Amino acid sequence: MEVDKKKNEFVSSLKVSCNGEIYDSSSGHPLVWLQIDEEIGYVFCPYCEKKFSIKKS
Repeated sequence: MEVDKKKNEFVSSLKVSCNGEIYDSSSGHPLVWLQIDEEIGYVFCPYCEKKFSIKKS
C-alpha cells in the first residue's frame, strides 16, 4: 500500500484521534480514537485512511 505523504502524521502519543480533513468540512467524518500498537508503530484511520506514525526518539 502506497501512503500519501499528506495523509501521514507523526505523533508522540500512542492514542490519537481523527475526524477527517480539518481544512475542508465536507471531508470530515465522526471523531474516532485510535490506539497505535507499539510493535507496529502506526495505525490507519478506518474512515479516511490517514496514517498516524509514532515519532522515534
